[in-house]
Amino acid sequence: MSNIHNEQTLEQIHEQVLEDDAKGLIDDDIDEICYLYNLHADDDRDEILTFISENIFYNKEKIWKEY
Repeated sequence: MSNIHNEQTLEQIHEQVLEDDAKGLIDDDIDEICYLYNLHADDDRDEILTFISENIFYNKEKIWKEY
């Protein structure tokens, strides 16, 4: 895959994650990531959503549950 295609795909995934966040569909995942990585749900929201997006992109769904 080309870098442009990868960037577009990751951007689309991130947009979907943002929509899911706005709808409250990933609140449990966000809370679990906060707990496991000692992050704050509001203060670190961008980092958390990027983490989720990248894990989906790299086909590592819910990698944070392995710990």
